[in-house]
Amino acid sequence: MDPGAIRERLESVGLGVCCSVVLDDKTDITSPDPGIRKAGVKFLKGCADATADMGSEILTGVIYSALGFFPEETPSDAHWSRSAEALKDVAAYASDRGLTVGLEPVNRYETFLVNTCEQAHRLRELIDEENVGIHLDAYHMNIEEDDFYTPTVMAGEHLCHYHMSESHRGIPGRGVVNWDEIYRGLAEIRYRGIVGLESFIQVSDAMKGATRIWRSLAPDSDTLVTEGLAYLKGIEARYSH
Repeated sequence: MDPGAIRERLESVGLGVCCSVVLDDKTDITSPDPGIRKAGVKFLKGCADATADMGSEILTGVIYSALGFFPEETPSDAHWSRSAEALKDVAAYASDRGLTVGLEPVNRYETFLVNTCEQAHRLRELIDEENVGIHLDAYHMNIEEDDFYTPTVMAGEHLCHYHMSESHRGIPGRGVVNWDEIYRGLAEIRYRGIVGLESFIQVSDAMKGATRIWRSLAPDSDTLVTEGLAYLKGIEARYSH
């Protein structure tokens, strides 16, 4: 990829960018293998460079363990401490590039380590760096949280990004996510950061591997964006003061 070219194109159309990445088995910073952890730190620092070069201020995602990897044993303090140690190094590096590092809790079928906002807070405190934030995703919250309002408020001042993903990852408003709870929480904490409409409309090799999308979730991209944004803006208008 060419971060400079991406930045130039974004600036030409007046768009910002939030960069989200995941780790794999070769870059898993929870691994007992120091070589794999070292590769993970190197990868994330490279992502920090690319993020800054694209003009973004946020590097986030499943950056605390390998996506889709599950240890045979129950997660231990060693998994948490290895992840925190590596991310402390990454966060310090990212700080020098003016970046916030976000921790995105995802569901139990994608990671064993951070499934909830409460767990993201635990890891953030272990990392103990000022530029570490929390990135929530309504799709994953629908599986792992008791409701949508509580974790939104719990993230509080540390919330750095929000994926507005419907329960089936299709058009917002057509699933079972309680959007009123989310926007009520965002209004209460006076969130002013970036949100992203994360939805998918078609089956592709990447979608099969990363999100297990097996059917079309919208007629086309225009319908997804037009209907999805109109619905979310309508909810937002009720809570904007």
